[in-house]
Amino acid sequence: MGALAEAGGRLVYVMGPSGVGKDSLLDAARRRHPEWLVAHRYITRPSSASEDSVSLSPEEFAWRRQAGLFCLDWRAHGLDYGLGLEVRAWLEHGATVLVNGSRRALPLAETRFPRHLLPVLVTARPEVLCERLQRRGRENREQIAARLERHRQLERACPGVRRLDNSGALETTLAALEAWLAEECVS
Repeated sequence: MGALAEAGGRLVYVMGPSGVGKDSLLDAARRRHPEWLVAHRYITRPSSASEDSVSLSPEEFAWRRQAGLFCLDWRAHGLDYGLGLEVRAWLEHGATVLVNGSRRALPLAETRFPRHLLPVLVTARPEVLCERLQRRGRENREQIAARLERHRQLERACPGVRRLDNSGALETTLAALEAWLAEECVS
């Protein structure tokens, strides 16, 4: 049994730009591996069908933060994001927990979960990401260009972090995630 398994669970901290397919990957992982727990995020915006989140008003979020009900929280793009205390409990029981994280909160996650954290950056070729963002229809051309630039910066800003290319079939990306986690379990 590997050092991570002896120390408790594993926190698979999934990062990547909007439109790269993080939520699709997490959903596919949940369907194939019921033994892996996919934590929802608390967010100060309305929930959508494409992501596993709980919508909170800014006041509700602030109250929960003040009450210590998040094991990790961060602010990005004018919104507040949090992970509930259940994540810590699941890890203490030896579970593999997958979360949709943030590069900005990665240093804090490293501090909070030093024995459990397995960060992974989901990427896609720029032309694939551009097509997905256009198809989604939420942003104009300039906003998409800005997202693509942030994606280039994100890739450079995470040296040493495991990468999963999600440019092709989701099944291929899920298989790569499974292989990586199997490798981590024995190392």
